[in-house]
Amino acid sequence: MLICNPYEIVIQGMTNNGKRFRPSDWAERLCGVLSSFDQGHRLSYHQWVRPILVDNIRCVAVDRKLEQISATAFNFMMDFARDNDLRILDCKALLEEQEHRQISLTDAVAQENIEAKQTKQINSSTSAETNSQIPVSQLRELKPTEISSAFAALHMLHPDIRDITQFQELVTIQQAEGYRLLGIFEEGKQNAVTVCGFRIVTNFTAGRHLHIDDLASHHLPVQDHQISQILDALKAIGLKEQCKCIHADSSVSSDNTNMHHLYLKHGFILTCHKFSFTIE
Repeated sequence: MLICNPYEIVIQGMTNNGKRFRPSDWAERLCGVLSSFDQGHRLSYHQWVRPILVDNIRCVAVDRKLEQISATAFNFMMDFARDNDLRILDCKALLEEQEHRQISLTDAVAQENIEAKQTKQINSSTSAETNSQIPVSQLRELKPTEISSAFAALHMLHPDIRDITQFQELVTIQQAEGYRLLGIFEEGKQNAVTVCGFRIVTNFTAGRHLHIDDLASHHLPVQDHQISQILDALKAIGLKEQCKCIHADSSVSSDNTNMHHLYLKHGFILTCHKFSFTIE
């Protein structure tokens, strides 16, 4: 039985088209944005934001009091839901819906398998047909006032940065050191779906070059056409800035295998090993 109060808004992990939202731990990640350490040094969720499970569908319950204490945090939650086409219901409406219709997990999985097969068939059609299905998007360099729009995507890459304020402060510090952000915005969405953080640097090894610090996306795996957009824009910037080449850092973690393949596919080569030492 769903336990919630009349003051809570529920973000359901199901799109308005009836498709289950991925990744599977999205609710915990979203709640983690506002989590903090308690007196026992344990990480705990915010008192007005919590993950819940409704009929085997992951959801996030947001108390309306959050809007009173932090409009920025509340709006971020609502923008995340709208940008990803997730259902937003008040608790009462969700309880009434449960009384009339029980969502079958088996049916949902079966529907996902059907959709996956349909997607595979669509992707095997001609390139013209494929391109016509790519969402209309805009790529632009982010202004200082747009920093928060990059948080959702970069949080996927840096989950340890859980607070929007902390994120904005870290970006501001890096901007003083030459850090810049590119973002791809899909039509009707407030948050960038794919973000690239880069800077122009000079050293003895590579001379003046463009360095990619961060490249992350809401889409998992990252969409190839969006990577192409980003890299084309970086090449144009590098040419304008009289850079000799583009370098990129990418973790050796197995989770990053897809990014390694994308870099190689787009003409990058592995030129060196990067060593790291932790100072305690």
